[in-house]
Order: sequence, then C-alpha cells, then structure tokens
Amino acid sequence: MVVPTDTVIALRCPDCGRLELFHLSRFSVSKRKPGRVICSCGVEKARVSTRDHVTYSLDIECTICDLRHDYQLSGKKIWSADVTPLMCLETGLELGSIGPRDKVRATIQTYQEELESLIEELGGPGYFSNPDVMFEVLNYLQEMADEGGIFCPCGKNRIELEVLPDRLELRCKNCDRITIIYAETEEDFVHLQELPAIELSRLGFSNLDNLTRGKKRGIKRDNK
Repeated sequence: MVVPTDTVIALRCPDCGRLELFHLSRFSVSKRKPGRVICSCGVEKARVSTRDHVTYSLDIECTICDLRHDYQLSGKKIWSADVTPLMCLETGLELGSIGPRDKVRATIQTYQEELESLIEELGGPGYFSNPDVMFEVLNYLQEMADEGGIFCPCGKNRIELEVLPDRLELRCKNCDRITIIYAETEEDFVHLQELPAIELSRLGFSNLDNLTRGKKRGIKRDNK
C-alpha cells in the first residue's frame, strides 16, 4: 500500500494578496517543529502542527475576516487524493484549499479562466471595482436562480440582469421592479448570503436595513 506523503496548501497572503501554493510533506511536520506556510513576501500565512501524527492543527491567517482560524484535520484528510476546501469560520467563504498539487492547480486554473473570460467580455480587467467579489456574487446569484430563489411578485419572472462595475441590477421586464446588489467588498457577498431569497418588490426592505448596517451596501430595492 502506497501512503501519500506530499500535499499542497493554496492560500492567499493576508498582507500582499498573492495566491501561492505551498508544498507540505508529512516529514516536515513533527511534535517539536511545525510546518510554516511563508509567502514570498515574507509573511507567515499558516502554521501546521501535530502532537501525535494523527490529528493536525492548521492555524491560518484569514484574508476574509482578518482573524486566525484553527482547523483540526486528520493526517488522512490532509494527505488525501481529494481536495479539501478551507472555509472562513466567520463567513463561510472559501479562503484556500489543500490536496494533491495537480487537483489544486486545476481548481485554481478553472476559477481564473472563468473570471478572465467574464472580465474580457465586459470590457477588461479594469471594468470591475473588485473582480473576485463580483465573480463570487454572480456565481451565488446563478445558484439562487436555479433553485427558484429570485422572483418578482408580478408572477411573470421576466428578470434581466445588468452587470455594472460595482453592482448588479435585477429588473423585471414586465413590471419594471428593480433590485440592486452591490459587489465591491467581501462584506457585500456576506450580506447576500444571509438572504434566503431575493424578491423584487414595491414594499420597503426592513430586513435589509440591518444587513447593510446603515450603509447603502449589500442589496437595495427601487420602490415603484
């Protein structure tokens, strides 16, 4: 039986924002010496330690919520044939992944290709205020639409989408109701995830007032 001894961790740097792959060997982590994930800019992004070579602790500097997260993973899961996503424990957003090099690289490549294609279609990399957040928001809206989570009370659901640099506008072609979804910061994406559904409506949005925390962020509806 062949026991895997190598894996890679893909993490974005909390300081410079660079996304890099870090090689991690079973033999580089011991009770006395943790494995350190160091960005090329010199900042430590994560630390891997163990007491028994069965359970491993991954202490990661989160680029999403600016906190440190501690993940308890088995050695079997870390050195697995599958990719394990690493999620922000505060927001649920994916901040990195760990697994075989080829599969992790393929995941990153697919994401980059889709994002670059969309950016080029809409006018180039300078079009969006924050391309990464916009792509996350677009993906999430597509999932909501597939599950029937976006609708208009007029019943026609002839909803069209307009993509702007900092936001998206959902408009009903039948009654002209509109919902504006901001996509500039990770906070905007978090606000969107907190909604069970999006309904275009003439009524006020009291449930969204709390989400926007007193700012014109997240989602806004145009009262017709």
